[in-house]
Amino acid sequence: SSGINAEYGDLSIPEHIDTTVTLLTTYNNGGLQAMYKGEWHDVPSLLGSILMMSGSLMHELTDGQLPPLRHRVIDIKRDRFSLPFFLNPSFHSDISKTWTSGKETETGRSFKTFGPWQVTQLHRDEPLLLNSTSLF
Repeated sequence: SSGINAEYGDLSIPEHIDTTVTLLTTYNNGGLQAMYKGEWHDVPSLLGSILMMSGSLMHELTDGQLPPLRHRVIDIKRDRFSLPFFLNPSFHSDISKTWTSGKETETGRSFKTFGPWQVTQLHRDEPLLLNSTSLF
């Protein structure tokens, strides 16, 4: 447990929004909660199921048609196993314009392609994962 107190207990993973598309299987382990209309809701965990969550970049690239899912994980006081798969555009994909209307994206003001933007995100979110030469 991270010791962060939520309304109903400690958080294992604080609230956040992923960046692209996350496919997640939770192996029948509870604890995942999603924000919906300003309130936290338990996400049912069904053995054999896969959950798809859209992230902030997908929201931008689809002109808001795929809403990002704010979520967190409550400490269930026992080992909790889940398997995420992060589905990303290719490294050189153009993220400067939306896929639907072609408007400039907020992200596109600083990054034309996905790879350098993703490396920057990883440095922010997982500082020990990459080294200073990851962009080269």
